[in-house]
Amino acid sequence: MADGQAGEQTYQELRRQVESERGRPPNARRIMELWTRRGNLDCVTAVGAPDPVWGGIVTAIFDMGPHRPFIVYRLNDTDSLRQSCDVLGCTAYSVSEFAP
Repeated sequence: MADGQAGEQTYQELRRQVESERGRPPNARRIMELWTRRGNLDCVTAVGAPDPVWGGIVTAIFDMGPHRPFIVYRLNDTDSLRQSCDVLGCTAYSVSEFAP
């Protein structure tokens, strides 16, 4: 996971990619942790930690707005220069944000 300026650049690139693919920008809040049900598993997905379902370090979590999905990006296990993406449901047990 990139830190500082490189991390911010990666985040903004992913944000633009989400907007381009979804046709709308994600919510402005920056999510640090998302506690939700993924398949048959209740789990916490956290930026900077391995994805609890797929592995690979989570690089960003986007909230697409009320009644819209959360989108999780993680580093690809086989190619650390690529990002993989999961589109989750729109409900979560808990959402923690990074401090402003």
